[in-house]
Amino acid sequence: METGLRLLRAARRTFTGPAALLGDPVLRERAAGYLADLTRPYGLRVPGGLFDAPAAALGQSYGEMAAELIPAVVPPDEPVDLLVLAFAVHDMLPGRATAAYLSHVCPGTPMSFALCDQGSAAAFTGLRIARAYGCRRALVLTVEQAVLPYDAAVPVPARHRAVAMLYDALADDGATGGDSDGAAGGPELIGLGGGARVTALRQHVDVDAGDVAALAAAEVGELTAGRTDVAVVLGADLAAVWPGHGGAAVTTGPRRQPSTGVWWALLDRLAGDAARPRPVVVADYEPGLNYLSVVALAPAGRSEPVGERRADEREQPLVRLRGTDGDPDPGAG
Repeated sequence: METGLRLLRAARRTFTGPAALLGDPVLRERAAGYLADLTRPYGLRVPGGLFDAPAAALGQSYGEMAAELIPAVVPPDEPVDLLVLAFAVHDMLPGRATAAYLSHVCPGTPMSFALCDQGSAAAFTGLRIARAYGCRRALVLTVEQAVLPYDAAVPVPARHRAVAMLYDALADDGATGGDSDGAAGGPELIGLGGGARVTALRQHVDVDAGDVAALAAAEVGELTAGRTDVAVVLGADLAAVWPGHGGAAVTTGPRRQPSTGVWWALLDRLAGDAARPRPVVVADYEPGLNYLSVVALAPAGRSEPVGERRADEREQPLVRLRGTDGDPDPGAG
């Protein structure tokens, strides 16, 4: 029996329009007051008549976005033990205990965590928590919405997007990945065949922008071990500071989707390789916090996972990495 995490199912969706809850005038008034109170100490101003804007200009609710994806990846008879909600930009109903609400709507009523203030590193940290928790099934949700009612120091995401990834700690329980798209306008279920198991997971802290390229190259170099059948998926921020990564098998996530971008690109890669699954190394850099995060996955039935050397490679030296045990503060809330 294989141990560790296996990415069993995944779904994603781009959302349009505002949160349905914003149709309630009482909730709109409460949300406007809450946001005004939160931003006032920082010299930021929430405009009056915030929710009088056209519907297309209003923001989303992570509770609604995630609740729509959960049924696509978690059948009622496969309860989840742990749910992790990862985000960077708050939603338009920030007073809601969203992770607790999602525990209520998710089969299994799992222990739930919300991870924020880590930018693009949050979902990687969520995977670390899931691996350490020792659960049978873990659901990692990464979400972002594209509207803030005040001037932010960084660009907001380009689109409302969410990605749901169901991880299983067992590989011989007979569960299978999905292989069909959702209904029109609903979640897109990504075909994963037998799934992809996590073979390596690392997070580096205090990585200056000038050092990122060398460290990322060392990480990817070690995890691919010179093999030509390994795909590489990079977040847009990492690709920007590591322009020489090259290689035909490199996929880059979309710009201005810091929370979902690299995972969206990973699902593109896994779906594209479904007929002939291969190992994948996923990496992203959070420039605001100087975190470099890397995860390696291999087809669940593969005997030589990425990150492990073949017999003819075992005498070759590995690149010495710095800070491989450095863990960012999860910042769970």
